[in-house]
Amino acid sequence: MVVKFINRLILLTLLLSTSHVYADEVYRLRLFFGLSLPDGGGVSLEQWQAFQNGEIVKTFDGFNVVDSVGYYKGKPERSKVVTVIVDEQGVEKAKALASLYARRFGQESVMLVKVPVAEWRFIGPEYQSTKRVENEPDN
Repeated sequence: MVVKFINRLILLTLLLSTSHVYADEVYRLRLFFGLSLPDGGGVSLEQWQAFQNGEIVKTFDGFNVVDSVGYYKGKPERSKVVTVIVDEQGVEKAKALASLYARRFGQESVMLVKVPVAEWRFIGPEYQSTKRVENEPDN
């Protein structure tokens, strides 16, 4: 029940924050934060968590973080990929966040990928499809 309420609250917040935009003005952003430092070594888990909690959490109401290994010029680099759904104002916030990270950790850049979102929604257990889903148990 609490999860359902939280999901609806998040949806309401997103709807209210994007009610003035059309679907083609909503974007999925992925930010690729490299964890290697220019002088060798890397951004520690504690440093990343401090940045995440102190900056990302304050910038976006909701986001997803995935651990990743990226390659640049044939060399692997640990990274964090942050995904968020935003309007154009959120894109600007993401750019400022990326620039802050680059300055704080001596990064050459943070890659940002912006993709228009045609549709987005939260699907709860009460959703009833008109099509039968394979491997779904009969009730």
